[in-house]
Amino acid sequence: MRAIQTGLVVGYGFIVMFISTAIKGVYQVYFTSLVNHYAVSIETMALVGGFFGLAQGIYSALVGKLCDRCGAGHVLLSGMLAAACAFLLFSSNNNFMTFVLGFLLLAAYAVAALTFVPVSILIDRYVIPERRQFAYVLATNGIAAGLMILSPLWIYLDGFISWPMLCAILAGVFACLAIVPALLNWMEGIWVPEKVAVQSANISSKPKPVSPNITAPLPRYWYLDRRFVLSALAFSGCGTSMIFIDVHYVPTIQEILSQNETANLFTGTSLSLLGLAEAVGSVLIGYLVAKKVSLPLLLCLLYIVRCITLMALALWPEPMMVPLFGIFFGITYMGTVIIISRLAGSIFGYRYKGFIFGAFFLIHQISGLLTAWLGGLLRVYCGSYFPVICFVAIWMALSAAASLLLSMLKKNDSSDNGGRYQVKYE
Repeated sequence: MRAIQTGLVVGYGFIVMFISTAIKGVYQVYFTSLVNHYAVSIETMALVGGFFGLAQGIYSALVGKLCDRCGAGHVLLSGMLAAACAFLLFSSNNNFMTFVLGFLLLAAYAVAALTFVPVSILIDRYVIPERRQFAYVLATNGIAAGLMILSPLWIYLDGFISWPMLCAILAGVFACLAIVPALLNWMEGIWVPEKVAVQSANISSKPKPVSPNITAPLPRYWYLDRRFVLSALAFSGCGTSMIFIDVHYVPTIQEILSQNETANLFTGTSLSLLGLAEAVGSVLIGYLVAKKVSLPLLLCLLYIVRCITLMALALWPEPMMVPLFGIFFGITYMGTVIIISRLAGSIFGYRYKGFIFGAFFLIHQISGLLTAWLGGLLRVYCGSYFPVICFVAIWMALSAAASLLLSMLKKNDSSDNGGRYQVKYE
């Protein structure tokens, strides 16, 4: 029964993560088409993408609270419905301001409600502790599968299917998929958390002391805690690199390839390789995390690899660098989220993981907004994506430094918290 329950949760999380990539994926691939469709400038459309990321970050904090209070299943249902409404709005109205409002209010909430925070909470609540890390790795591979399968599909459809028609199709897809979480919420007996608690208790007959960082209240000035600040600064690099991929990467490849006949082929291949490498990398990172390696040091290493990969693309903008970038960058792509997810639960306890993880995502998305906006300005005023790549690479170096500082803190450092909770990063 436990194996079936774990399989259902992982499979559901995988599908949710997979389909959620469509929301940002169509914006990413149709970026140039959207500029022409709505008759706006490149920097304006890039800024919309940045505000989308900021809205997603704000919603992530809200989603974390909602998950802690009413359960992840209901949040996932609301995300499916919000995505369906957003695409229905895009298909029926060609006004740019309508697109902006729908993109920021509905689509951004849908992404927040269908990705890392609720899926992480779902797994924490319904999978026994010994299987959670592996379950989370498998579920998050849905995003990798989305990059491998859906991104080339959007590239192929761009030019064949208009933006309103594509949105009408996606509205129907999300509306149909909303039936699944609705049924799962109705069949609540399958997903009762107490079952997991009983199963976890049966693993060992010996009583275990209650960890202080499970029962301790959230400190009043939690946002000033050094661990939270350094973790948030480290995670901001994930937001910067993710927005670079979502907003600037496709036009960067098109610029490198000079819009020749192989541009679409290389773009699709690079995104597919990035997704494949992401799947492999997430499994590798999950294995290393399970081996009790230092999470901050591992996070630092991932950012160093991203920094080197970006600088290689900037210094050698050749066609063959495009698939290589997808491979090496993709290996690190999901690892930062997996590590921060663990840190979010260890800093103040898993009782507040939803809220803290959402707060991390808010910082994550603020950095994404700055990257989208400044990247658009750099592209327009410098006439090239070279400064944009260098800007993101510098941010990766700063995030690596924050991760290194985080690793230097004592594992059980309880300063500034009165000794009420302890943090273990390994």
